[in-house]
Amino acid sequence: MDDLLAEDEVALCGPVVTELRRGIRSAGERRRVIALLQGCHFLSQPDALWEEAGDLGVLLGRRGATVKSLDLLIAVHALAHSTPVLTADRDFDLIRRAGVGLQLHR
Repeated sequence: MDDLLAEDEVALCGPVVTELRRGIRSAGERRRVIALLQGCHFLSQPDALWEEAGDLGVLLGRRGATVKSLDLLIAVHALAHSTPVLTADRDFDLIRRAGVGLQLHR
């Protein structure tokens, strides 16, 4: 992650910002995290974000995968911008294995 930040290769979307800020535990950590977030690119919200996230959830359900709504929103942002998702969250593996062209970065 440090290398990606140094190379100006990190982009965020609204749902990621929400998840990151929600996980902040202390004032010191908050200062560090917020400073890092401000140095990242911000992906614009796709016009049909809500519809596409819902449709993706239906598609995944038909293929036997249940994924959290916030992860559906993140996936739609990534797909719309052809951006890989840096994650350790297994929901994104489920999305990829269901045949959706989501790129993952570990």
